Amino acid sequence: MGFAAGWIAAAYVSPLSGTSKAPKGKFAEPPKPGEQVVIIHGFDANYPPFTFIDENGNPRGFDVDVMDWIAKKYGWKIIHKPWDWSTIVTALEKGEIDVIASGMTITPERASRKIWFSIPYYSYIHEIVVRADDNRSLDEILNSGEYVAVQIGSTADKWADRLLAKGYNFRKLALGSYVEALEALLDGRASAYITDSAFLEPYLVKHPEVKAKIKILSTLGAPETYGIATRPEDVWLREKINEALYELMNSPQWNELLKKWGLSG
Repeated sequence: MGFAAGWIAAAYVSPLSGTSKAPKGKFAEPPKPGEQVVIIHGFDANYPPFTFIDENGNPRGFDVDVMDWIAKKYGWKIIHKPWDWSTIVTALEKGEIDVIASGMTITPERASRKIWFSIPYYSYIHEIVVRADDNRSLDEILNSGEYVAVQIGSTADKWADRLLAKGYNFRKLALGSYVEALEALLDGRASAYITDSAFLEPYLVKHPEVKAKIKILSTLGAPETYGIATRPEDVWLREKINEALYELMNSPQWNELLKKWGLSG
């Protein structure tokens, strides 16, 4: 159910942007003439088709291709660095990485002083998934006292917390990736799985044997969007990323990338 946000003309602006008191950052201003720009791209190593490590140990995925395209446009050197998703925002804050491009959802919590986002580039919706032979209702699943699998630190994890706060009776099984959480559903460690359509739809295209074993029980909330995360003070870098994203999303190459990775256009 995801779709590309290629129609968006205006950059996403944090509520705190436009102030003159932003602290100086590594990429707050343009580099000096002749100075090489090196960008460390932090990503989730197990979030296909957006970011993953292939069988040869190479970074692959839609977001990897996008960052490579941006780097090529400007002549930057890009270093792709896999990172544990539960600590990736801290790594950005500390300067261990410079951007997060890995299917990261733009949320009010994240779009704060910790990180600011680029323009949105992809839309999706959250889903509750169960095994195909489970005929219980959503309320029965969420009040079963059984495990619901999520990726730790993800927006699916936040959805589980919201449901628990509403009084539903289940246990949260937080795992390292959406893939691991799906495996927990399939092998019976969890009775349900909270995921997003941006991951699940292309995954099931590549794994039709899995598609026959599960079903989407419900969606959660309204569609949400992905953005490239930067440090608030890195104004110049964010402006260049937005400029490049807008150009790419309005070019034929964008649809080619979506098709390459099995994503909806």
